[in-house]
Order: sequence, then C-alpha cells, then structure tokens
Amino acid sequence: MELSSTISNSSGCGGLPSPLATFLVSTWQGNRQVLHNKLRWRGQIMTSKRTGGMGTLSAVHLRLEIKDEHLDDMERAVLRQYGGSSTGDAISRNILIPSDMPLHNLHYAIQRLFGWHNSHLRRFILPGELYNRLTGATVKGWADLVGILFQPPSECEHALFWDDDYQEGSIRTWLKKKYTGPYSFQGSAEDYEWAQDDVRQLMGRFPMVEVKEPLSDYMNRRKVTNEARPSVVKRTPLVALTLEEMRNSLMMDCGTESLLERLEVAGVLAFKDEAVGIDHGSFPVTHKLIYNYDFGDDWTVAITKERAAGDLLQKGHITEDELSDAEATVLKQHRPVCIHKDGAFVLDDVGGLHGFISFLREIHEGEERSHYLTWAQSQGWNQRKISNKLVL
Repeated sequence: MELSSTISNSSGCGGLPSPLATFLVSTWQGNRQVLHNKLRWRGQIMTSKRTGGMGTLSAVHLRLEIKDEHLDDMERAVLRQYGGSSTGDAISRNILIPSDMPLHNLHYAIQRLFGWHNSHLRRFILPGELYNRLTGATVKGWADLVGILFQPPSECEHALFWDDDYQEGSIRTWLKKKYTGPYSFQGSAEDYEWAQDDVRQLMGRFPMVEVKEPLSDYMNRRKVTNEARPSVVKRTPLVALTLEEMRNSLMMDCGTESLLERLEVAGVLAFKDEAVGIDHGSFPVTHKLIYNYDFGDDWTVAITKERAAGDLLQKGHITEDELSDAEATVLKQHRPVCIHKDGAFVLDDVGGLHGFISFLREIHEGEERSHYLTWAQSQGWNQRKISNKLVL
C-alpha cells in the first residue's frame, strides 16, 4: 500500500499520540467490538467451510451482466450483429453455483465465463449508495467493518494473490481447478484479528492528518491561477475523517471498497424480493454485487441472485431436463455450470466494452482484419460457439 500525505504527528515526547487521538482511537475500538459481537450473535460472519452458514449444499442461480446503457446506436448494432447480444447493450451469463462458493472462487469462474485470463487486478464491491449507507461514509464506519465485510487496507498488495500459482499450460484448466470445490480459503489477511490489526497500524501511522481540499475545488482555483497549491482545510485524527476526506488526503492503492473474498456469494447476496440485514447487522447485505476487473479497461459485471430459471425456460433458452442435469452437476461435482449465455466472449486489453465493440467492427468491416484477428488469437480469443455446459 502506497500512502502519501503531509502528516503532522501531534505527539509528546517519545512519539506518543496526543490525548485527543488516544481518546478517538479508544472510542473507535470499543464501537468496533460492539458491532463485531452483534454480527457474531447473528451467526453470520461468513466462512468458506462447507458446513458453514449455508448448511446443506444446494445450487444457487446467478445472473452476471456486462451492460452499458450509454452505447450509441452504431455500437448497439455492432454488438447485436457481431457480438451475439440479443439486446445490443449487454453481454450476460446465467449460472448455477454451489451454495458454499466464496467470492474468491467466483472470481475464477467469471474469468472463464467472459473470456479473460486473470491478467489484471479485480475487486468485488457493493453499489455506491449501499456502501455509503453501511459505512456512514466515514473512516470509522469503514474500519468497523474491516474483517467482517471489507478487506484490510494492505491486502491487495500481496495477500489477495495467495493461490495465484499459474505458470504454464492451459489457463482454462487452471481456472477450472480454482472454481471447483471443495473450497478452502487460506488468505490469512482476511482473518478478523489480522484485518483489524492492519487497520490499527494504519490509524497509528497517521494519528493526525492534514486534510486537503477536494480535487474539484483545487482545479477551480487552478483556473484562476496556475500557482495554486492544494490547500489544507483542517488537521484531525485519521479515524475522525469522512471517507472522502481520507481519499483527498491519502493515496491508498487498495482503496476501501473491496469486499472480503472469503465471503460466500449466496450469503452476501439477497434475492430481489428478500430483505437485507444492513440495519441490524446480519447477512445478506445486498441485492447486487459488482465485480470490477482490470481497472484500466474498467470492466464491470453486475451480479444478482435469481430465485428460479422460469424466464429462461419460458423463452426456450434451456429445457427442464437441461436444468435438472445442471443442478445435478453442481451438487455431484461441486462446481458451477453455465445454463445460458447471451453475447460473445470478450478478451483482455481490448479497452473495455467500447473497445471490444470497436474490435468487433474492425474484424468484420475493417481493412486490417487479419492484424486484429492475429492479435486476438494471441490473447486466446476465438469465435467458436461453445455449448453452455462446456463453458465452465
């Protein structure tokens, strides 16, 4: 984690924090324990053990969708004609997963479902409005939930990749091993005590912070004079800041939004008509998860939990027998199964959905078709149609 800031340590001799900072940190620690106990009482701090919160293994239906409602008419036409999208603005997959699958293993399944090769950073996050509601948009509110919902501040540096051991051979075979159970999450950074210790170290490193003005304010002043420098609006302990103030003052490579990947998908996600437990400290917490992959291309996959496959059956996308076979595979082989796909496989380093659409247009209408195809094939991309049951 890279942290950069103008920090003033308001301390006495020996580098001890000021009484104000000590009081605030003490209060923060006490409230954190109350919330932790509340969640433990509910019995729903999720683990990746098969005998954990979800009980008997079952098949859970998820819908995963890459969608951009702001595509122009030309882009929609290209995605529909050449990208196999029925709507022209989305690429989607419907899958069944084992009920005990953690987010960590779902990551590998998503890579295979959409054609990526685990080449970039990723994260699972909550919708922004829900995240702000859960945390109160404060550093303290976020810190309370580190190790319960959110990753510790330094996990993305190394600990997140504890099982990233691909070296050579078929990437598809390697991915399949990762999303096939039984599941055992061994990332030590997501242990509650480890995660909270990581937060304590962060707070201790910045007992007092010079809070910078918002970037928008600074840029407005730059329009008046090029000599303008970011101004300091206040000095206060890190734990007393809002999340926006922390973002304006510290550079945190890992951010604060990433969910723990040991959390079980089916426990975090609620059905669309199911109540969520954010107001009384229990799971599930959201009706939608967001998977964000490759922060440059900025792929975003919306994930929802479906009660049944009635819509797919009604439209003839899958038969009752195929659905039964898929459910049996999930339970017997302890792995996810794709039951419907709408849209082509995408690929790494293509520039996100807009870039993928441009790529599709080039290989079908452009003068340098062979050049683009050669590059895409080097990325492992092909246009072959694969039956649903062979996708995963």
